[in-house]
Amino acid sequence: MEQGNFFCIYLLLLLIVVGTESMQYPRDCTEVISQNRSALTGLYAIQPKGSPPLVVNCIMKNKSGWTVIQRNRRASRTPWTAGWFMYKYGFGDVLTDHWLGNEYIHLMTKQKAYKLRIEFIDNRKRTLYAEYDSFLIEPERFRYLIRLGPFRGTVADRMTLVQRNQLIDNQSFSTQDRDYDNSKLNCAYWHGGWWYDACGLSRLNDRYPFWNGITIQNVMMMILPKC
Repeated sequence: MEQGNFFCIYLLLLLIVVGTESMQYPRDCTEVISQNRSALTGLYAIQPKGSPPLVVNCIMKNKSGWTVIQRNRRASRTPWTAGWFMYKYGFGDVLTDHWLGNEYIHLMTKQKAYKLRIEFIDNRKRTLYAEYDSFLIEPERFRYLIRLGPFRGTVADRMTLVQRNQLIDNQSFSTQDRDYDNSKLNCAYWHGGWWYDACGLSRLNDRYPFWNGITIQNVMMMILPKC
């Protein structure tokens, strides 16, 4: 299965037209820009090792290519309370709000050492960020558990800060039909698929994306190889 049933039809046709078994796709957006130094921010076909070809949004900054794995905006109509299968393979519109897919994020972060950057636009139209020096998603047999490195940013750390019932790091991914959180509630049923402890201080796959301390209008998660 490709990235999900909700991507634009013309993007799926793009894969059919340009995709052949012999074609070698770049494995991420950094390889896109390493193969074409004039590459601009936009949509590209990539293929992480072990994955089918994927259409992703590449953000080109400072001669590096960030691979977008998630975008969300306040009051989004994207079905963030989707089940495990949809989160596994991805859903939404790659041009706007979407989730790339846990399986593909795992395969990508397995092939190199990556870092994670989360960019926010808040209700005052400020661009803020949270960055984690390492980012890895374990395979499905480990419930797509998340592993994060040291934090820096212009917002407070809401994923690796050790606080009772609020730690996101080293948590399993939960969806409304597979509840692996540590709460009596089913956090994903109400707030969308995420790495919950007990609903936590961050949940970015919510219809109203949440990061304690700011009011989010738009959020984007993207990854970059560390070397």
